[in-house]
Amino acid sequence: MRMFSGSMHVMVRDRDSAIAWYRDKFKLGSGSLLEMEDGEVALQSSDSGLTISLGTPTDTPFERPMLATGNAQKAREWLIACGVSADVIQTDRQGTRYFEIRDLENNAIEIFEEP
Repeated sequence: MRMFSGSMHVMVRDRDSAIAWYRDKFKLGSGSLLEMEDGEVALQSSDSGLTISLGTPTDTPFERPMLATGNAQKAREWLIACGVSADVIQTDRQGTRYFEIRDLENNAIEIFEEP
């Protein structure tokens, strides 16, 4: 089972620290970094289909960063074991289970369970 899948875009001020944090917390290897033409970077996991792109803050609003998981409880426990603070699991009106984490720059990231 893949722990996380999907792609998200996160705005960060300290790109190098963010790269190290996301690599560590989501267990992405050193070969996962792709430099983009616009100065952004993307971290990719070839085996899970996970892509995390990191950009610098701009006035352009982005949607809330979200990633999918097959099991919210296991994903939450795994992230906590990696040193990430995670909120309690909640269920929305459609029955989707989800929880929120914050990265090193306090960006909120929603982790939701795929049906």
